[in-house]
Amino acid sequence: MWKFIEARAEELICAVLIFAMATIVMYSVINRSVFGAAIAWADEMAIYCLIWSTYLGSALAVRERVHIRVLNAILAFPKPVSTWLVYLSDLIWVAFNLTLVYQGFKLIEFMWGKPFVSAAMGISQKWPYLIVPLAFGLMTVRLAQVYWQYFRHGRDLLTPLHGHEFEVE
Repeated sequence: MWKFIEARAEELICAVLIFAMATIVMYSVINRSVFGAAIAWADEMAIYCLIWSTYLGSALAVRERVHIRVLNAILAFPKPVSTWLVYLSDLIWVAFNLTLVYQGFKLIEFMWGKPFVSAAMGISQKWPYLIVPLAFGLMTVRLAQVYWQYFRHGRDLLTPLHGHEFEVE
């Protein structure tokens, strides 16, 4: 069970969030068009679903190794240089992620005692904002897993996980 969750957590949560977002928007549009009544919380909830699915999708892209990269420049160098450039860029990426985890938790800590509530739903803004430290922490964990696969099993750092091949001309 843990292996399945570890392998598919982001995909499942993103799918549920996107389904929820589409359902909420459709419900809101039908309610507004047919019954002439707007639902105050619907747009806000759909936005939160979109934001959370985007951040979790970024963690999924790290795991699958399909984040956008400037591979033409990297692959122009010999293999050892390319590998070290990937190490350097990933090290900078981890530093950026850890900075956002730290700053994100500082933001949540600041919001914890303050009455920052959303306009339509009336919920504390700390809950929607919690995705920032969670997602960047998850991206760091997923990047560590990529390197574990690289050092343990010899996986190429430039090749996506599930057959997405890069085209280099």
